[in-house]
Amino acid sequence: MHDCIIIGAGIAGMVTARALHDAGYDIAIIDNARKGSASIIAAGLINPITGKRFEPSWRYDEFLLKAQQFYSECESRDDDQVYYRPFPMLRIFADEKEYDTFQKKYTLEYLGRYVGEQFGPEHPSIHPSIKNNYGGFRTLNAGIFEYVNFLNSMSSKFSSFMLNGFIDKGNLSRTNDVWNVTIDNQVIHSRKVIFCDGWQGSKNPWLADLGLRYDIVKGESCIIRTKLLPETDIISRGFAIIPIGNQTFRCAATFQWNELHTIPTAFGAERLHNRISSLIDCEYEVLEQSAGLRPTMFEHKPFMVEHPKYPGLLAMGGLGTKGALYAPYMAYNLLQYLSNVGEIDPEMNLLQAFHHK
Repeated sequence: MHDCIIIGAGIAGMVTARALHDAGYDIAIIDNARKGSASIIAAGLINPITGKRFEPSWRYDEFLLKAQQFYSECESRDDDQVYYRPFPMLRIFADEKEYDTFQKKYTLEYLGRYVGEQFGPEHPSIHPSIKNNYGGFRTLNAGIFEYVNFLNSMSSKFSSFMLNGFIDKGNLSRTNDVWNVTIDNQVIHSRKVIFCDGWQGSKNPWLADLGLRYDIVKGESCIIRTKLLPETDIISRGFAIIPIGNQTFRCAATFQWNELHTIPTAFGAERLHNRISSLIDCEYEVLEQSAGLRPTMFEHKPFMVEHPKYPGLLAMGGLGTKGALYAPYMAYNLLQYLSNVGEIDPEMNLLQAFHHK
């Protein structure tokens, strides 16, 4: 008998698995080979100021503190693996309109704690291979999360707890207070089932009556190599070029709403090239291109809920492009809830919305 079965091995599922396991919970993980997971192609940028309107990221300081604590603890226990790194970031303005928008936001809103040096066009401190026609600023408290390293480490750590398969209406049932899952020619039992299945939650029959409003977005990214670009800063302008070592950079990401598949495309390659060329002026080689689906919600906030009709059935998702930032706080909050020492964060809990339907 397990305490919790976690459905999904993306960033939400694996952070939850790690938090519950370290707290002494007996867990199992079921995943459909991470097919279509946004986590495996995520750029890993953790950024306090987002979008063309320079909005402060929702509850950023709170989420970042918990993320830093969680990943630091994991690193110290995992033979000094590196999962999260604070990293300098340059935010380059696209045009004069963006510059004007930033100046108004900087004056009217409390962005100061995230804004370092501001610089003008063609500033000598900015490398000549970076296109800096309108100036920009250095972003404080930004960082890089190593998704692939973390997910691979967790897959290895929990290999004996993981099963490959897909959960639908037919292979999940509840008898008294016990959930039964038929998977891989066996039946496993658990007190709780936690869905962390990303964009696939949009077609999960167990969650259908919760009214989840997914805004599923396809993203394509690539890895490039160039000797002509410094590896000292992330370069961002709604699109990021992120140093990953050995003169290679992860470039992400495009956004497309009308293609819900995970096949890299020539159209995506062209869009990536156009965005890269708008930021840097140097030759580069594309090493690989990949695609994934992001489970963003229409409300652009993550959710967590225990299903009001099915006690012991929980779901968390909607982390979108901020999975590495949100997941540790959400996993800790879930652990409090399961341990009966706290409630689900009211800004994430869908239960009240369900009762008002």
